[in-house]
Amino acid sequence: MRPYNSLLLVFFAIITSSITACTPSQQTRQPDTLEAISKDPCLTLMTYNIRVGAGREKLLMPVKYLNSSGEKLEKIAAAIKSVDPDIISLQEVKGPVQAKYLADALGFNYVYVSHGDSRLEWGLAVLSRFTITEYHREVLHHDNKKPRVALVCTIDLPDSFIAVVNVHYALGDYDKQVKETMKILGNISGPTLLMGDLNLIDPQEGLAPMRAELIDTCEAVDSKGSREAKQRGTFRFGSKRIDYIFVDPEYFTVLDVGLTAEEHRKASDHLAYFACVTLKNRTK
Repeated sequence: MRPYNSLLLVFFAIITSSITACTPSQQTRQPDTLEAISKDPCLTLMTYNIRVGAGREKLLMPVKYLNSSGEKLEKIAAAIKSVDPDIISLQEVKGPVQAKYLADALGFNYVYVSHGDSRLEWGLAVLSRFTITEYHREVLHHDNKKPRVALVCTIDLPDSFIAVVNVHYALGDYDKQVKETMKILGNISGPTLLMGDLNLIDPQEGLAPMRAELIDTCEAVDSKGSREAKQRGTFRFGSKRIDYIFVDPEYFTVLDVGLTAEEHRKASDHLAYFACVTLKNRTK
């Protein structure tokens, strides 16, 4: 090979390497478990009842007597990180300090609201890699012994915005709580998500009002992940799927859903459930 040809090859290699180093990598946050293939990166949503970070110990003990620890919260954070979601809806969060701990572990923004329970400080949190521009609480259940609220927040996306409603129903009085939830949703315009622990024993009948307006993400696709979620459920007892993500069909397309991997399923008495969706071509 002639000397000037060798120099040209070396020069070309240096230029190619420089261009590659300066080109940002494409950020697509699609969990490895997803079967759906899309050219567009999905928006990954997660709902997770974390049992105040107490793990699976003393399963029959009331929440107010449970203790958390940094080690147990790290397992919660690891379960979340395994899916790498963009927006997380958390229930049974033991105060704003716990919400901040998990948000900091993920490098996310967060908001927290309390149920206003006199027996213990617990509530709901939404964590997001995107900016949360506003939030407020709405009362769902007025019972002094088991008050429940909804956390309603607005999240700015690069090309749009979405409203997130996070709920955790009290056992019983389902019709009333569903009715209050639908009232909240009726006052929101634009892309909307409903996520949370609905605690419903008979979801087919109890969720009828929601199914009339929104898409149950687990029913929207037929995949390995959706079949496992339906068969396994999201709660420690039996095969009940009581944790849901609903989306507005006018604005969202569901690509796939699933549960966290087996190694992360003992971090709480619930399994984290996630959905991969895309926002249809709409702008602010």
